[in-house]
Amino acid sequence: MFKRALFQAGRHIAAPRSAHALRFFATTPDASAIAKARDLLAQGSLRLEQQDFEGANAAFEKSVQLHPTSDGFYNLANTLFSLGKSNDAVKAWTRCIDIEPHQIDAHVNLANVYALSLRDPVKAIEHYKIAASINPADGEVQYNYAVVLDSMGRLEEAIELYDSAAKNGIDEAEKHSRNAKARLLGKRLAEQNTAKP
Repeated sequence: MFKRALFQAGRHIAAPRSAHALRFFATTPDASAIAKARDLLAQGSLRLEQQDFEGANAAFEKSVQLHPTSDGFYNLANTLFSLGKSNDAVKAWTRCIDIEPHQIDAHVNLANVYALSLRDPVKAIEHYKIAASINPADGEVQYNYAVVLDSMGRLEEAIELYDSAAKNGIDEAEKHSRNAKARLLGKRLAEQNTAKP
């Protein structure tokens, strides 16, 4: 039902988004550590492309130890998730966001993991809301956000987001909006019938 798949190139849902470009935010003046961390990040990205998650994880872990960056923690989180370590992945995505609060992919991955793996819709909604505020025209974020709200019975909010997602290019959002509207109508009719003496 979710729009983005876990860990694929580009954007996802169901969990992590793919490896990021090699960006660095200097947090230490040690140029040799930065250069080594950059090399390790590149090695990890290559191993990730080869589906060598253990090797990628080791390289990303060493990279963030030498020079913590949002991309290093983001990629570390993706490999941890791929290795079945959801809780450790959450910690790494959180560190990514600590460094770069507007890192939309980290918020989306956190939301996806909370929604699908850890079954914590409240935390999922928190991160979808942030991601939607970072890019209000992201139809995939709106759609995934709507799916979680819908599953919680928050139909009016879900309908609004489904409609917005449909306007932003998510075709299946229109069908889900119609279904949510029908359920909302049924709920209201049932409430009216039980309120009558």
